[in-house]
Amino acid sequence: MVNLVAPINQLGYGVVGYNVLKALQEAGHDVSYFPLGQPSWVGDLSNVKSAIEKAKNFDKTKPSIRIWHQNDLAMFPGGGKRIGWPIFELDRFDEQEKLHLSSVDQLFVCSAWARQILYDNGINPPLGIKVIPLGVDKSIFFKDDGAMRQRAYWTREKTVFINVGKWEVRKGHNELLEAFNKAFTPEDNVELWMMNSNPFIGNRNEEWKGKYLSSPMGESIRLLPRVDSQQELAAIFNTVDFGVFPAHAEGWNLEPLELMACGVPSVVTNYSGHTEYLNATNSFLVEPIGMEEAHEAPWFHGQGNWCRFNVDALADAMKAARDYKQNDQTHLEAGIKETVEKFTWANTVKLIEEAL
Repeated sequence: MVNLVAPINQLGYGVVGYNVLKALQEAGHDVSYFPLGQPSWVGDLSNVKSAIEKAKNFDKTKPSIRIWHQNDLAMFPGGGKRIGWPIFELDRFDEQEKLHLSSVDQLFVCSAWARQILYDNGINPPLGIKVIPLGVDKSIFFKDDGAMRQRAYWTREKTVFINVGKWEVRKGHNELLEAFNKAFTPEDNVELWMMNSNPFIGNRNEEWKGKYLSSPMGESIRLLPRVDSQQELAAIFNTVDFGVFPAHAEGWNLEPLELMACGVPSVVTNYSGHTEYLNATNSFLVEPIGMEEAHEAPWFHGQGNWCRFNVDALADAMKAARDYKQNDQTHLEAGIKETVEKFTWANTVKLIEEAL
């Protein structure tokens, strides 16, 4: 038995919380679930409800895993082993974060990059730090041959890029727009699809949208509403050609792996958490050219650093991706297949079992 503390919703931590709970249960574990916030998920929640019921009579001696921010890792049910599982982006921690990270018995992190950041900050709890990569649900995200045939029909000469993730400076949305306008002209048969509604920034969503649509390539940009389910997202992923994720830093970045499960490679920065599974065998890489202080109100105020990169390099990578499709290249397919086989939620649970 294990006690799990996590949110369940359509945001990053919530998607992780749901999939870890589900995979633990499918592996035969009794899970007592303590939700952070109100669980919200499209589809059958009977497994979540049963785990909440189990929490009424939880075993206080069993390990507890808390999947949450690094500045809020103090609260655990019972007196068993306390495992914090933060997903962070920057290379430094403030004093509150250090206190919480140092207060647990053990830490799980998603990548070797994150483990090294903890070591560099003097964080090493008594039972150590284990790298537990996240996964993809291949029963939802898979290459849909019917959708692929449709895509081949209507976009054979068109190249479609997609970016998913709430509007943020951290996610490289300023550079992405600049690079798209540098790489292509309105005469080029390309589109950029953006699914980026951010529930935390209010009217600034409209500012981002206006900036994109008023750009020289605005008529080639589609703004998509957020979808309610993972199945809807998978359906969209099966109708695009490439992801594009020029993030300055990521704790994991779920979407490129989900796209790969649909047979779609991505253009990505070669830095931070997603380097655990993104590399030159499966992606178009944009190399960092240094580090800079992270600033984006209200979340980042220079307390750490993220990478910077050349916009021209991003533009070149997007053009290389377009040429990859138009020239019927396939050299990334083997790397994509190998990656998708390795990074599943079932494999995540196997590593959790070894760590426990």
